[in-house]
Amino acid sequence: MSLFQLPADYVARSEPCYFDDSPFLDSSIVHQPEIYEAADYFLQASGRTRILDIGFGNGRKLRQVRAREHIGVDFGSNIALCRECFGAWGTWLEADFSHDDCAAIAAFADTGTVVVCADVVEHLLDPGPLLNLLAQCYRRGAIVITSTPDREKVRGLADRGPPANPAHVREWALDEYVAYLDASGLPATFAGRTVNNNIVRALRTIVTVHDMAVNRARASVVQSVVAPQRPLALLAAYNEADVIAEVIEDLIAEGCDVAAIDNWSTDETWPILKRLAARHPHHVRIECFPAEGPARHYEWRKILRRKAEIAHGFPGRWILHTDADELRRSPFPGLDLAAALQVAARAGANRVASNLIHFRPTDARPFQPGTLKSAFSHFEFGTRPGHFKQVKAWLQGPDQVDLASSGGHVASFPGAVDFPYRFLLRHYPIRSAAHGRRKILADRRGRWCPDERALGWHVQYDDFSESAPGFWNSRDLVTSDRDFWRDHGLPLITDIAQRRWAAGIPSTGRHSESVGARAEVQAGSRVHADAS
Repeated sequence: MSLFQLPADYVARSEPCYFDDSPFLDSSIVHQPEIYEAADYFLQASGRTRILDIGFGNGRKLRQVRAREHIGVDFGSNIALCRECFGAWGTWLEADFSHDDCAAIAAFADTGTVVVCADVVEHLLDPGPLLNLLAQCYRRGAIVITSTPDREKVRGLADRGPPANPAHVREWALDEYVAYLDASGLPATFAGRTVNNNIVRALRTIVTVHDMAVNRARASVVQSVVAPQRPLALLAAYNEADVIAEVIEDLIAEGCDVAAIDNWSTDETWPILKRLAARHPHHVRIECFPAEGPARHYEWRKILRRKAEIAHGFPGRWILHTDADELRRSPFPGLDLAAALQVAARAGANRVASNLIHFRPTDARPFQPGTLKSAFSHFEFGTRPGHFKQVKAWLQGPDQVDLASSGGHVASFPGAVDFPYRFLLRHYPIRSAAHGRRKILADRRGRWCPDERALGWHVQYDDFSESAPGFWNSRDLVTSDRDFWRDHGLPLITDIAQRRWAAGIPSTGRHSESVGARAEVQAGSRVHADAS
């Protein structure tokens, strides 16, 4: 590896041309659009007010970010364009990122700032001064977001340069880039891929997020010699015998204890719960609810209130409101759920939101109990407004939380401080065609509480019928593979999945791939679609 963490035989370009972004001010193609959506998310989620865009190009993406103060830094025709077109709307600073004196720009960064540096590093003969600037912003408490094209995804595994884009000096693969940033004083809080542009939407651009407060909290949790109290997962179940054991064992493995509430199941759920409680007497407690016996209807509000009552008895402990068809995961690879919740607490948060993805059966095969984590290879992001309200983990304080008012979507309590990094909720509501028919038509539909239906609850399966196939076409879903977190982590730790849904953007990206290819040919784009 070279100084830049590139292969020893990599050949860089010795004389790059200046990239003038002004011709693309009105282009239909927007490069790396989700970088700025992520910046907007972190501004809102962390209560920050300033965005500092280093190498902003023509400035149009910066205008979309909601901030009290917009500062753009560039040089040449790009900054001249912004001063002419946008004037006093933002603060436009001139700096050459190949010179050491650009580090003075770090004075504009602090704990109220999000810094963006999108597709700049690959343009510089010596990126050292730029990375020194970014590292100083990071040390001053700013959240720093960077991007650059992924050489392996754009050019292929065998590419050794120079880049095809005449404005690029060198290009990195993901692991190389992360190592280079780390060696330059920018350890990543998240590193993965994002879409290259708004039309093709191929995962060919590297994205990194650097957050010193969270990195320090994570390091302190990893290095701690004092075992914190285990989070308590409050799990409600009705006829979930095929998954209940695997889900509870998974929660225990993730560092949690479990309080399971069985709503008088008619299958083997209760006997399984009794065996689990006997096997894990220090980690599993169980009860039937209502205590007096089965009710005529499935009364979700009463179950939610019971969960809040149980939680109130465990002050100072993380609580998770969860169900028997869900697996919870940390947003930090290598940290289990319990450790990640401690990171959130040490970063000053007392409530955590999650992003939900639904895993779907793609054929008529029956589901085999015990295979929840291995049987499903395809998923979809949220498809309803409620899927994007999953604020269901909290650090229990002196007040009893309110779960019932939101139908269980949000744990409300005074003084809630949300962690800006969302956790992952892997949902398996229908495990097979036969399971779907039994769950919806037999176990659920006849038991809905009329009062709750009048509130608009329990409507998610209204379109399901006896003739429904009960499985999904894999072409309409996203494949879960070994690069799952790298490829989908950005929309999962932010609200980008929700933004895609609101904009009607297909989560698979197939439709937009072909449309985008045609659009680029028709537009006669002068630069490579994967980077500016």
